[in-house]
Amino acid sequence: MDFPRGSNNGVFRPEEFEVVKQVFESVTSEEWFIRSEKRREQFASYLLDAYRNGLTDPFELRTLGRAAARERFAIH
Repeated sequence: MDFPRGSNNGVFRPEEFEVVKQVFESVTSEEWFIRSEKRREQFASYLLDAYRNGLTDPFELRTLGRAAARERFAIH
Protein backbone atom coordinates (compact mmCIF):
# COMPACT_ATOMS: atom_id res chain seq x y z
CA MET A 1 0.00 0.00 0.00
CA ASP A 2 1.39 3.39 -0.96
CA PHE A 3 0.99 6.47 1.17
CA PRO A 4 1.41 10.11 0.17
CA ARG A 5 4.85 11.42 0.94
CA GLY A 6 4.93 13.89 3.79
CA SER A 7 7.51 16.46 4.75
CA ASN A 8 8.50 14.53 7.87
CA ASN A 9 12.22 13.75 7.86
CA GLY A 10 11.75 10.51 9.78
CA VAL A 11 12.19 11.99 13.25
CA PHE A 12 9.16 11.50 15.48
CA ARG A 13 8.12 13.89 18.21
CA PRO A 14 7.06 12.10 21.42
CA GLU A 15 3.35 12.75 20.79
CA GLU A 16 3.66 11.37 17.26
CA PHE A 17 5.44 8.26 18.47
CA GLU A 18 2.75 7.82 21.13
CA VAL A 19 0.05 7.67 18.43
CA VAL A 20 1.93 4.94 16.56
CA LYS A 21 2.66 3.09 19.81
CA GLN A 22 -0.99 3.09 20.85
CA VAL A 23 -2.10 1.73 17.49
CA PHE A 24 0.65 -0.91 17.59
CA GLU A 25 -0.29 -2.05 21.09
CA SER A 26 -3.99 -2.10 20.30
CA VAL A 27 -3.65 -4.18 17.15
CA THR A 28 -0.95 -6.58 18.36
CA SER A 29 -2.98 -7.38 21.48
CA GLU A 30 -5.84 -8.71 19.35
CA GLU A 31 -6.18 -12.49 19.67
CA TRP A 32 -5.84 -13.04 15.92
CA PHE A 33 -2.42 -11.33 15.67
CA ILE A 34 0.48 -13.80 15.20
CA ARG A 35 2.61 -13.96 18.36
CA SER A 36 5.96 -13.69 16.61
CA GLU A 37 8.62 -11.10 17.35
CA LYS A 38 9.46 -10.92 13.66
CA ARG A 39 5.81 -10.19 12.74
CA ARG A 40 5.54 -7.57 15.48
CA GLU A 41 8.66 -5.86 14.13
CA GLN A 42 7.27 -5.96 10.59
CA PHE A 43 3.99 -4.44 11.73
CA ALA A 44 5.79 -1.74 13.71
CA SER A 45 7.80 -0.88 10.62
CA TYR A 46 4.61 -0.74 8.55
CA LEU A 47 2.98 1.66 11.03
CA LEU A 48 6.04 3.90 11.28
CA ASP A 49 6.29 4.08 7.49
CA ALA A 50 2.59 4.82 7.15
CA TYR A 51 2.81 7.63 9.72
CA ARG A 52 5.99 9.02 8.21
CA ASN A 53 4.32 9.08 4.80
CA GLY A 54 1.30 11.08 5.87
CA LEU A 55 -1.14 8.73 7.58
CA THR A 56 -1.16 10.75 10.81
CA ASP A 57 -4.82 10.69 11.83
CA PRO A 58 -5.01 8.21 14.76
CA PHE A 59 -8.38 6.79 13.69
CA GLU A 60 -7.26 6.27 10.09
CA LEU A 61 -3.92 4.81 11.16
CA ARG A 62 -5.70 2.35 13.46
CA THR A 63 -8.31 1.45 10.83
CA LEU A 64 -5.86 0.90 7.98
CA GLY A 65 -3.24 -0.61 10.27
CA ARG A 66 -5.74 -3.15 11.60
CA ALA A 67 -6.87 -4.03 8.07
CA ALA A 68 -3.27 -4.49 6.91
CA ALA A 69 -2.43 -6.56 9.98
CA ARG A 70 -5.46 -8.81 9.46
CA GLU A 71 -4.32 -9.39 5.90
CA ARG A 72 -0.62 -9.95 6.65
CA PHE A 73 -0.27 -10.99 10.29
CA ALA A 74 -3.42 -12.89 11.26
CA ILE A 75 -3.45 -16.45 12.48
CA HIS A 76 -5.30 -18.43 9.82
